[in-house]
Amino acid sequence: MKFNKRLLFIFMIGILPFSAIAYRCPVHINAAQAQIDKILLEMKSMDMKVDKSEMALVHSLIDDAKMYLHSATHNHEKPQGLYDHARSIAKADSALAYANAATSYYKLLVTKAK
Repeated sequence: MKFNKRLLFIFMIGILPFSAIAYRCPVHINAAQAQIDKILLEMKSMDMKVDKSEMALVHSLIDDAKMYLHSATHNHEKPQGLYDHARSIAKADSALAYANAATSYYKLLVTKAK
């Protein structure tokens, strides 16, 4: 049986991009986790007088970020296929967006409280 390098090359080009998606999940998940940790640490270190109802809104954004992050981790750890890895990345990016929104909102509240 003759080994066809061109056929192998075409096969690898078609398969690699899809299988590589699974390895990108942890990058997105770690970025979201880092941002959540950053805002939580920032909130602990700041001792400002911010209204409790407004702080509840910040915590709501953080809770949403944690929910999406947990769901992203679940999709990555127990995938049914490549679709679940794609969903994992999307959910991790959503978690990062919520954490960024919480950070921005919190910084706005702190400057308003000064």
